[in-house]
Amino acid sequence: MPQEKNIQENKYLNSPKEFHLEMPLYLDFDLSIKTVADKIYDHLSSREVIDAYCIWCGRESVFHAYNYLSDNTSIPSWVNRHDGLIQIEYQCTRDRSHSYHSYYFKMENFIAKVGQFPSVADFQIPQAEKYRKVLGEGPYKELTRGIGLSANGVGIGSFVYLRRIFENLIEEAHTKALSEVKEFSEADYVKVKMDEKIKLLKNYLPEFLVENRSLYSILSKGIHALKEEECLEYFESVRIGIEQILDEKIEKIEKARKAGMAREAVQNILNKTSA
Repeated sequence: MPQEKNIQENKYLNSPKEFHLEMPLYLDFDLSIKTVADKIYDHLSSREVIDAYCIWCGRESVFHAYNYLSDNTSIPSWVNRHDGLIQIEYQCTRDRSHSYHSYYFKMENFIAKVGQFPSVADFQIPQAEKYRKVLGEGPYKELTRGIGLSANGVGIGSFVYLRRIFENLIEEAHTKALSEVKEFSEADYVKVKMDEKIKLLKNYLPEFLVENRSLYSILSKGIHALKEEECLEYFESVRIGIEQILDEKIEKIEKARKAGMAREAVQNILNKTSA
């Protein structure tokens, strides 16, 4: 358990943004470990701006930090004396009323994140809105449920929803292949594992998915073999992989839409000039 906990801790100590806005609740840290205490002190006292998605503006913005530690508070003084509730605030530079709040409780050598408003899920889910149309309502809800579970510290359950999305993408390509390719062998398809299924459907799937088909084995291993902490550690990387697949689908749809508009415009010009 200590090793698994350290994996999850280290993920969120990389930056103030990860620590304050992306870390789930109730993850606790041992401040008797100097490297941990130093990093957390830096995050709690940081005055640096961060780039983050503003759920009110509906786009990326720059946020200023308003932190509780005074400039003359030293690390030893903070660790030894400053116990109780800690509040951190980040305000959007476009509108200072747009602010994220994170809350921590410190007691001697123990500190844990005990609250956040808006929640981690509230922060992350709006960024997935652009995938609603390309996924459809059912899979989109599964994506947001997965994000919500991960934000609340549920690792294996979050992987279940990501795997369903992956399987839906494969089944969509499978259905299309069946309808368009007379030579497509359904008997061969149902016999093989997912890796081979993807190869058979490569002409109907985003290039990124075909090249990174091992994503499915990671998702399956997460459900059947990995610990909660490991799934939480890997969730973001796997989610980004799936989003890359969806981005490629969106790009293809947009490219086809623009090509259709261009063809129509050219035909209109030809009709006018040949009249």
